[in-house]
Amino acid sequence: MAEKNWECRIGIHKWVLQHEPESGTAYYSCGRCGKERSPDGPRVPPIAGM
Repeated sequence: MAEKNWECRIGIHKWVLQHEPESGTAYYSCGRCGKERSPDGPRVPPIAGM
């Protein structure tokens, strides 16, 4: 397994909105490390690519 990016290790993820192909439900996934989180979490993640 590849080493996690230093930004992901300190909690700065690059959140990207994804959709399940079969059900259509949305979720966020980190573009660097692959960590997933629900779209209805405690706060809205920053916009990817900024």
